[in-house]
Amino acid sequence: MTGMLIGLGVTVVFYIVAPLAAKPFAGGPEFVQRYFCGHPLEYVTSAMFFVGMGILAAKLVALPGERRAIRSVAELGTKGGWATRKSSSSVVVESISGWQKQAHSSGFVRTALARRLTEVLHYVRNREDGSGLEDHLRYLADLASDRLLQSYSLIRTVTWAVPIMGFLGTVVGITMAIANVTPEQLDSSLPEVTAGLAVAFDTTAQALGMSMILVFGTFLIERGEQNNLNEIEQFGIDQLVPSLTTETTTNQATGIPALTDWTAQMLTQQTEFWNRHLMSLQTDWAQSLTQQTDTLAQALNQETQQTLQVHRESIDVSRDQYAASLQRSTQAFTQQMQTTMMAFVDRVDAWQNAMQATTLSSASQAEELHRLGRTLLQMTESEERLAQLQEQLNKNLQTLQVVATLEQTVNSLNAAVNVLTAKTALRVAA
Repeated sequence: MTGMLIGLGVTVVFYIVAPLAAKPFAGGPEFVQRYFCGHPLEYVTSAMFFVGMGILAAKLVALPGERRAIRSVAELGTKGGWATRKSSSSVVVESISGWQKQAHSSGFVRTALARRLTEVLHYVRNREDGSGLEDHLRYLADLASDRLLQSYSLIRTVTWAVPIMGFLGTVVGITMAIANVTPEQLDSSLPEVTAGLAVAFDTTAQALGMSMILVFGTFLIERGEQNNLNEIEQFGIDQLVPSLTTETTTNQATGIPALTDWTAQMLTQQTEFWNRHLMSLQTDWAQSLTQQTDTLAQALNQETQQTLQVHRESIDVSRDQYAASLQRSTQAFTQQMQTTMMAFVDRVDAWQNAMQATTLSSASQAEELHRLGRTLLQMTESEERLAQLQEQLNKNLQTLQVVATLEQTVNSLNAAVNVLTAKTALRVAA
């Protein structure tokens, strides 16, 4: 559960951080969009991949603790001389019990070695002489192997399901491409066809890449845990068996004790037989699962090949139809261009004729403008003469005005002379 929660959390963080982290790199946002956000199946595949990596990360974090626990107990056994029987079984049991109490504070309580020592002490306390401890250790070793195998069941399922999601994306993408092919409108449908093929190949590439990472990571982590189990088994054989078993000096028992021993041996043999049988069944189940996976992969591959063949044939037919349509369109376009060019040439000829007529008309208009210019020049000269005449007339008018004034003055003087003459005559008469 811890690994699954870590994987889901990493998935959320990845889809938040990845688009932002890819911006500084050339082609980074396109890469993230294409291989992680292009289709809903890519989201599901990424989530499954990060869940698997979260489980592997949880196991990887636990490996150093397992190694430290093994070294700690190995040093304890070396100091106590467990392998050489320098310490009695009670002293060894007390030493192991003391180490278990320290394991709670050292963080070793959940390690495989701590669990193994707990089971060994429980067995030894039930049997004071420690007989059958070696067989019990073999049983515990088989049980630990089974537990280790079961702990990888989810990660193996994820490793198996990731490429299946890629093949499912391939089928969905090819189906989208085929569904969007319309020979009548091939030009407009080609982008949708290529988008479907992009989904098909991108999801497959993403799933195969993630599956390879999961397979190699699982191999490395499982090998590390298996090495730890092997060291625990070797420690049990080298240290625990010599220190917790007592040598019997009595002869072979007879009667009821012999029957009891024989019964115990038979039970041990039956237990080993059933363990071997269960291991064989587990191996057969794993092989059957592998065969089913291979069969499914082959069926998907065949179906993909058939779908691709049908799509390739459809593309060939569509290409031929497109080429024929393009040729017809080219011919029609060529004819239309020829007709347009002929019409354009006719219009150009008409424009040339019109331009010639316009040029002739412009020449006659230019001559007329020249005549008008000369006429205007003559009119300008006449205006200058008129202006001179007007000035002369103005001068004459001024002269006439002076003459009129003089005449009025003369008349006034004559009137005054007459008046004076009359007054003078009156004075003389008086």
